Amino acid sequence: MKCLILAGGTGDTLWPLSRKNYPKQFMNIKEGRSLLQETIVRNMTFCDEFIIITNENYLNIVEGQMKAFQGLRYRVILEGKPRGTAPAIALGCMFCNQSELIFVVSADNLIEGKEYQTAILEAKEMVKKDGVIVSFGVKPYKPSSSYGYIKHKDNTIQEFVERAPIEEAAEYTYDKGYLWNSGLFVFRAGDYLNMLANCNRQMYDCCVDARRKVVAIRGVVTFPEFIMEKFPAGSIEGTVFAHPDCTRVIEIAFKWQDVGNVTDLTVIDGVADIGNRYVIENKCSNVDIINKAQKNLVVANDLEDIVVVNTDDAVYVSKKESVEDIKDIIRDNHDRYEQYFDYNRLSYREWGIHELLTSANGYKVKKVTVFPGMSMNLHQHEFRSEHWSVVEGVATITLGTQERDYHKFESVFVPIGMQHKVANHTDKNVVIIEVGIGDMLTDNDMVKIYGQDNNNSGPVSDIVKLDPAFKDNLWGGTKLRTVFGKKCDYDIIAESWELSAHPDGQSRIAEGRYRGMLFNDYLRRIGKEALGWKCQALDRFPILIKFIDAKQPLSVQIHPDDEYALEVEGEYGKNEVWYILDCEPGASLYCGLKRKTTKEEIRDRIANNTITEILNEVKVKKGDVVFIKAGTIHAIGAGILICEIQQNSNSTYRLYDYDRRDKYGNLRELHLEKALDVVDVEPYVRNNNKQEILVQNDNYEMERLVQCKYFECFKYAVKDEAKIMVDDASFISVIFVSGRGSITVDSRTLEFKAGGEFFRYCR
Repeated sequence: MKCLILAGGTGDTLWPLSRKNYPKQFMNIKEGRSLLQETIVRNMTFCDEFIIITNENYLNIVEGQMKAFQGLRYRVILEGKPRGTAPAIALGCMFCNQSELIFVVSADNLIEGKEYQTAILEAKEMVKKDGVIVSFGVKPYKPSSSYGYIKHKDNTIQEFVERAPIEEAAEYTYDKGYLWNSGLFVFRAGDYLNMLANCNRQMYDCCVDARRKVVAIRGVVTFPEFIMEKFPAGSIEGTVFAHPDCTRVIEIAFKWQDVGNVTDLTVIDGVADIGNRYVIENKCSNVDIINKAQKNLVVANDLEDIVVVNTDDAVYVSKKESVEDIKDIIRDNHDRYEQYFDYNRLSYREWGIHELLTSANGYKVKKVTVFPGMSMNLHQHEFRSEHWSVVEGVATITLGTQERDYHKFESVFVPIGMQHKVANHTDKNVVIIEVGIGDMLTDNDMVKIYGQDNNNSGPVSDIVKLDPAFKDNLWGGTKLRTVFGKKCDYDIIAESWELSAHPDGQSRIAEGRYRGMLFNDYLRRIGKEALGWKCQALDRFPILIKFIDAKQPLSVQIHPDDEYALEVEGEYGKNEVWYILDCEPGASLYCGLKRKTTKEEIRDRIANNTITEILNEVKVKKGDVVFIKAGTIHAIGAGILICEIQQNSNSTYRLYDYDRRDKYGNLRELHLEKALDVVDVEPYVRNNNKQEILVQNDNYEMERLVQCKYFECFKYAVKDEAKIMVDDASFISVIFVSGRGSITVDSRTLEFKAGGEFFRYCR
């Protein structure tokens, strides 16, 4: 199950704890953890990947706080302009397979209780059985204008009411069948998208169009403002819940509180560590005091129904019933007090954290944290000098042309105009106390030095094991689980993309320092040179390797060549080779045409369902090799297990699909015109003249399966051991299709079993 976290709010009502540039979902709430981090911890047991949707201004904060979770799989989706929960959730779902279970949560909830697990498991079973959206409802204990209301009978939703005035909300009581809407939902990605398409086609089409336009090659995906502003705004409740037939509700038994204002932090005892030290209350009734400034003592005397929030630079005092008036106060006074309303002492950077300790005219003292494997950009200051003292870790500091390691309690002086940077090549944080002295102490006094070595990578492994991305196409089976032991909870696993940097499904690093990292992010760290000189002219990683389990026949399809695909699709074309891993007796596939034909005949035969009569059928057996040149009509038949090596492209034009429909009754899309543009109408001629045995001895046999201008593929049958040479021409990929053993590079040895994929960069 994927956990989709909504984390984009500005948090004005929690001021001064929350600021516009450091809102409530990121502030420390319990034992030094933020609300976002608490949300991650709470759901790690149930979810194998997190999709965090937030404002593009908060990227560095999210990335910084996610450093606490080693090897956790996550993506970040950045909205240039928020348009409500309905399109945000849809965009998140479009990065998942249709059968994927999605758990939507908010990053500003406080939750406590063992019943949380019970509710999630119950919701999952309901979704799997009925294909519905399940909402979690909360027993209301008071009228509220902050929450929506769900009227229900058992699990059936009878009515959904979006936020209402307090007078109206007083009528929505528990004994009348009403619950608060918690904002927690469970559903299948495909079910939600299908419902959205039926409920608001314009919103759905905008999401589809945006997903096509935005290339998602790394773990952070940005949908800029000029794309988001075209979306109709809407909430999931106002869009999908308007059709209660496809929704259900579970009344929760665990403790739940949405953190809407500062008083909400005190509702669930013991959940939030909100700062109640250095506080004295005398003769007070119903008073909440939050003191985050340890240097200050807060004393309250003879007060009633009051909230007091004290921080290092601001204090807020209000009657409890008027606490949310702070939103209007900020709006009316923002221009004059922007520094207090928008900023606090903590700021996240791509490489780490700045924390302001103290400042005055002419000096500023900061605590600087550099995350493991990260580095500042090389830069210089024109109006200030700096003095750095290392208090934690080992800092690699560059001053001018000199670089060396500085250890705990060592110091260094950075004169005005000196080029400098701090890098962290270790696996622990580096902490420095920085004292800046000068006439200008703001970020405006920074000149970045470009064209120098600003690599953030540090040391990387010489070989990495990869975990695949899975696909759940309707024609798939279960052999990838039963034969190779692939760990995936889909009912059907049609494909596993073993070596992939393609945005439609990336592999991830399986173990070690970069465990959980998307393959494209790993490639960025090692640098393009590590792919070899043959790849230097390419603008993307060149190949994709996958396993395919065809329980049913695949569609009849065609791939374009490079020229057509680059012009029309914005990516390379697709030449591929199939290695038959196993097949059922009598299994066959289609490859090319029996005879020369015309595009008109192909069009007619698709219309009258006779296209297969002119296709070249090839009977296959285990170990066969079939090369599919771009433009060749082809289709994998039923009962075949394949390893496919191809160009790094997902440009596939479906020509014919036996009139099959998806689970929602929709005919699968055909791409007839594009397919006819690129089809080769000549009869198929099989050419295996590149396949030959190159080495045969007592230790192993090496056979070349295919050689083309895009890739070269060899099969090793290893009896004892085999040495695979690596040079500066290219990286290598090693995929094991049977047996088990070990693979060694230099002094590092990794175990393998059938189905394992390893990547080795060039020397």
